[in-house]
Parts: sequence; C-alpha cells; structure tokens
Amino acid sequence: MLILLAFMCLRDWGISWMSTWWLWLFIVWPPFVFYFIGKSVGISAGSDWFAVKNGYVETYELAEVKVVGASGGLAWDLELKDKQGHEVSINLREIQTNRDLWDLVYNGIVHSVQRGSAKTNPRALEKLKLR
Repeated sequence: MLILLAFMCLRDWGISWMSTWWLWLFIVWPPFVFYFIGKSVGISAGSDWFAVKNGYVETYELAEVKVVGASGGLAWDLELKDKQGHEVSINLREIQTNRDLWDLVYNGIVHSVQRGSAKTNPRALEKLKLR
C-alpha cells in the first residue's frame, strides 16, 4: 500500500512543478535575502582591533567592557570603549558564533581587564569569565 502511494505521488507530482514559473520564486529568493541580511551586520576583527559597521575599537587598549541586557539572558549586548573614545556595541551571541573572530576579541578584552586599564561591570565579569 505504501509503495503504491509513493509511486502515485511521484508519478503525479514528481518534478512537474518545475514547469510552473511562480514556484521557482520559493527557491530563488532565500539566497538573495540571506546574502543581504549577512551584509547588514558587517563584523570583522584583526589582531588588535574589532570593527562593526558603525565603528571600531582597539581591543588591547580598552577603557571599558560592559555586558548589558535583559535578565532572561537571550539578548546580552557587549559594549566596548577604548582609550581613544571609540565605542562599539554588538549582540554577544552574534560575535560568539564566529569562534575565530571571538578568540581575537576575547584575547584583547582579557588583556585589557587583567592589565587593569579596563573597567568592567559585574555582569561582564560573570558572563565573559574574566575573574
């Protein structure tokens, strides 16, 4: 019974949908949408800097490191400020998804905090394990 049902589904529907032009819209639009969504974030880092679309900071010369957000923990934001006055703010989850990038930024944060030049809030100490 199941074999007959599968055969009929393939015979009647199969790949005949490919001849209907508007069904292709469901397949073609997602790559373009996700391409432009990815471009909107614009995160990059080097050995001693971290940049987002609207600014950058020197990670080894940080003056302030804060983690702020709702108590639920789903929307923690990382706020960084360097000695030159440059500031960036980014969702912590967004930066931590790219492990190599996060390693570069985290090393700079740890260096600045351990050296004593960066002020932190208790939430930053806890969430970033800076103690």
